[in-house]
Amino acid sequence: MTSNQIDWDKYFSKLTWNEVYGNSPFFDGQRLPTLFSSDGNSIYISSLDLEFPTGDTNKLVEGLKGIKSIFDMAKRTNGYYKMAMAQSDFHAVKGLLSQLGANEVDYRLIEDPI
Repeated sequence: MTSNQIDWDKYFSKLTWNEVYGNSPFFDGQRLPTLFSSDGNSIYISSLDLEFPTGDTNKLVEGLKGIKSIFDMAKRTNGYYKMAMAQSDFHAVKGLLSQLGANEVDYRLIEDPI
């Protein structure tokens, strides 16, 4: 590493969450990211600004419907950031449903391959 390059590992290890959030072009001025609770029993879905229990299939399926609605609205208005966040949330919830052994949910985003 040359003398003028930043040691990114060291840099990140000293940052607070607020510094990461404020310095990131992806986060700055946007909603908080989708995140699991520390015990893993809940997930905060950013695109819906709602919390869901990670073990409740019915509530997660309802969340999936809401996320698809957000994605569709954002697509109609060319809200590319909102579309990307909704798509990410959609796949996170589908992953949770798969881990719970839920039957294949018929919801797909338009952009998803068959």
